[in-house]
Amino acid sequence: MANLQDFNLSELGIFIGVVSGAIVSILLATQKSKCKKCCFGCIERDVDAVIAEERLEVTGHTGETPRLSNEEPIH
Repeated sequence: MANLQDFNLSELGIFIGVVSGAIVSILLATQKSKCKKCCFGCIERDVDAVIAEERLEVTGHTGETPRLSNEEPIH
């Protein structure tokens, strides 16, 4: 059985780096998947956000921002 005296600071740093990397990758995957709610394996996605992101990639805008038409004067 390993003793705490057998470990050094470089091994501790590697362990912290690996654990924090795993946590960050899980958080990034959750953010990218546009999850609204994640509870005990039941995941609810924000479908409107997914559609807006795909529209942004294709057209360059989401269509959510109101635009001025050519007839309206610009102040």
